[in-house]
Amino acid sequence: MKWNFSELLKYKQAPMEFNEELDLLGMSQELFGDVILNLEPVQVNGWAQMERDDVILHAHVTGELTTPSTRSARPVKFPLDFMIDEVYIRDTEHADRYEIEESVILIEDDVINFSEVLVQYIFLQIPLQVLADGEEQEAMPTGDGWEVISEDDYLIEQAKGEETATNTPLAGLADLMADEHEK
Repeated sequence: MKWNFSELLKYKQAPMEFNEELDLLGMSQELFGDVILNLEPVQVNGWAQMERDDVILHAHVTGELTTPSTRSARPVKFPLDFMIDEVYIRDTEHADRYEIEESVILIEDDVINFSEVLVQYIFLQIPLQVLADGEEQEAMPTGDGWEVISEDDYLIEQAKGEETATNTPLAGLADLMADEHEK
């Protein structure tokens, strides 16, 4: 999905509506092949409209991707269902028209390549931790002299380490030294 800015000029009164199924697998693997193993064709519906020489775009995207488990690298299917709201401008002075929270993008070559935008948004939908079915109950990976522990286990071990450090035979000297400095 690519649009020339000049083509969108005719959509000032009414929005240009779209409802398309896009195969973005090739582009997604080219850009994010280590994270996006497979991407089913995505359904994209929404509209674009010119407003004060800028393009306002709204889209709803649904589909399914396959990404590796962050623990075992086994493939995990992940559903996609998200919204995109963006403003495309040609003049940097127009950025002041919009709130900071809005996604405002400067177009330099007069073309909006929405397929590229979609692939980037799809990548951003992948959570930092993805586990395959049943992996949460499985033991963490280990190796020769190393093991992976959960964040909760790490915090427990860290608290034990601090407790042990304060209960050493020399810990009493710290109190003695503090008393000496107060005098």
